[in-house]
Amino acid sequence: MYDAEDVPDTDQLKKIVTLFAKLPSNYVVIQCALNYFNRGENFLTRMFTLEYSYWFDYMLPGLDTFDIPIPLGGTSNHFKFEFLIELGGWDPFNVTEDADLGVRAYAKGYKVAIINSTTYEEANNEMFNWVRQRSRWIKGYMQSHLVHMRNPVKLWKKLAGKVSWALTSLSALRQLPFWFIRCCWVYFYVT
Repeated sequence: MYDAEDVPDTDQLKKIVTLFAKLPSNYVVIQCALNYFNRGENFLTRMFTLEYSYWFDYMLPGLDTFDIPIPLGGTSNHFKFEFLIELGGWDPFNVTEDADLGVRAYAKGYKVAIINSTTYEEANNEMFNWVRQRSRWIKGYMQSHLVHMRNPVKLWKKLAGKVSWALTSLSALRQLPFWFIRCCWVYFYVT
């Protein structure tokens, strides 16, 4: 899935087809990295770029290494169609429907592969839009957490407690390194 403004690497679809042919059948989705083509526009777009670089280059591969559910990014994820249908597709009421879908895939025993290919999109360059987008993401992660925790004992047994940690890590915790970097920048370069 791509958004209208996305600019994927030119060989991305070839890489996807090749990887699907090599992977075991329980791999039903491949997630590509996301980043921004307007990263140098202003301070906010540079911070967005840092965040996405951390998330897609380190956090998601780390979750994969420890066999923790992969919350899919909002775009550039490639599904085997029949499994997407089996999983129920995207939840139209969840604003982070891709992250939710990654957790649902894990709950059914399916795997997400991470591939070294980047899709570029446009970063928000205005504070008001950033706050709206960030609020929507946090709301969606909280919503996903509540949906998956309807029956916590059953979920804990099924996933060995991994999904709760993964969903919690999605919201404010992943932003701590960027706020630290920003505070250091302000302290050392602005003052």
